[in-house]
Amino acid sequence: MPLKPSARLPKRYNRRVTKQTRSIVDRRYERKPQLRKERMRRTMRRTHQLAKQWRSSVLRWMLVFGVLSALLAVGLVLFSPLLEVREITVRRLSPRLDIESVQRVMSPLFGSHLLFLTNAEVRSLLHENINDIESVEVGKMYPSELVVTIRLHPLVSRLEIVDPDSQEHSSTATGSGMDFLTQEGVYVHTLGAVDTNALPVIRLVDWAVRPTPGTVLVPPELLRRVFDTEEALKLQFGHTIEVRTIYLRGQEYHVLADGISLWFDMRSSIERHLQRYRVLLQSVSRDDVRQYIDLRLTDRIVYQ
Repeated sequence: MPLKPSARLPKRYNRRVTKQTRSIVDRRYERKPQLRKERMRRTMRRTHQLAKQWRSSVLRWMLVFGVLSALLAVGLVLFSPLLEVREITVRRLSPRLDIESVQRVMSPLFGSHLLFLTNAEVRSLLHENINDIESVEVGKMYPSELVVTIRLHPLVSRLEIVDPDSQEHSSTATGSGMDFLTQEGVYVHTLGAVDTNALPVIRLVDWAVRPTPGTVLVPPELLRRVFDTEEALKLQFGHTIEVRTIYLRGQEYHVLADGISLWFDMRSSIERHLQRYRVLLQSVSRDDVRQYIDLRLTDRIVYQ
């Protein structure tokens, strides 16, 4: 703290200030703000450089961490047992589907990698072992569940397997009410079928050995021909179909319409057979026919 308050110097002590001195002082006072600004610019430049270096370092480490995480995820996906099939759920759209048999067929899929298991592999496995399948939908519930929805071919007829030595109109047959045919001709023996009383009955002849369920018993073309013929007889002639009989070895079928058996085969088309039938009806009264009309021959028509 000063001992005396400050005061102006006496005039006798004042020196004369030259122009050079004044200019030097003025320049000095003018440079102080510029120096301050320059110092701040340098500080800001250093700060930006440090921030840039820090940002580059952070991005570099983030990139390394991302690559390592991706490699770890790929390793877990490829080699982790967490994604192996440990559970298979079967959803059936038909009550006659045997869930246990489906699971036995799909048992080789347990332990397969769920990510690499394709829908085509699952469908192929099921179609190779179960002939009655119409469609298969495959879903995956990660990490370890496989969901399979199966639709079976619809049943189109009840089946009676007739002794070849018996007469066509005989009632002796091995059908037990549990034998059916699908639209693809697959033989089905089941207790789980519902609403089957309205299905038409087909008698099957010329089968020496009891067929195996799940196998193609009647060729699909022959089965479609039988139903197409039945529909044509109803629409064109107004007949009521009572019995349908298929002879596998001879590749022919008989249709009992209004008490008369009409014989067809696979060599001629349905229209050719019906044309022969029309020719017969033009020349012979239907009341004169008692048992059958053989429409298989191309050069003549035999009836009794």
